[in-house]
Amino acid sequence: MALNWVMLHDRNSATEGFVPLPNEKTIFKSSHRTSLSLTAPKTTYPAHSSNVNINSSDGTCYLTNQRIVYLPKTSSEAFSSFSCPLLNLHDTHLVMPWFGPNAWTALVKPVAGGNIPSGSAYIELKLTFKEGGAPDFQSKFEAIKERLQQVVDVARQTNTDSRRVGNDGMGGVNLAAVHLDELPRYEDSGHDRIAPQTETRQEEEVTVMPANATSDQVRAMAAAHRQQQEQRSRQNSRGHSSDNAEHETPSDAPPGYEEAQQQSVQAEMEWRTEGRS
Repeated sequence: MALNWVMLHDRNSATEGFVPLPNEKTIFKSSHRTSLSLTAPKTTYPAHSSNVNINSSDGTCYLTNQRIVYLPKTSSEAFSSFSCPLLNLHDTHLVMPWFGPNAWTALVKPVAGGNIPSGSAYIELKLTFKEGGAPDFQSKFEAIKERLQQVVDVARQTNTDSRRVGNDGMGGVNLAAVHLDELPRYEDSGHDRIAPQTETRQEEEVTVMPANATSDQVRAMAAAHRQQQEQRSRQNSRGHSSDNAEHETPSDAPPGYEEAQQQSVQAEMEWRTEGRS
């Protein structure tokens, strides 16, 4: 967090706003009717007390892939700009009151040489979006901070030179490699193989009796439950009978079965009489 350290474009220049840092890209820009408030948190311990109290009724807030920048509509020597690295913002949340515009608050950790008193451990930041845009700002802030935190964590694990890590905790990190676009949504191509669905057995329904049910109601519910079970069993038996129709043994004898049986018996009798003679 730093005050009056943002480099601004020349007033005669056609470009408005601030001069971006290397590999810095603007993700969100609010309307010019956004207010800012920098105060000491109410829960600050006496050892870390601070008398910071800066307010701006109108201004523009910028969200980039590296920091938050606020430029008041009317600047002064005391307050001309505000900036803070994304990883120095903690406990961020959206405030949506019943009456009045939405606001966004955060606890800010000051950086060394940022024109903030040294006794300030954390400063409370409040941005009030008078013309809307707070939910959009919050969603984009959380998305880019999460991606930036992942890149920084990987860099810290692979970077053994602690001298390269600055006050913003992003030393040695290639910010150009941070993915800013939304990931594409998954769409079925129609060519992928899909695993076959397995049949699931339907669970038996459980009838819950009310605590104050009368005897007539209990008998009626029991009869309805038995009727449902009988109907389900008949449907299952019909399905099994149709499936097993091809595998059942025929009840009638095949054609010519009796004549073949008589001939075989007669041939056996003749064989036996010839053997005795």
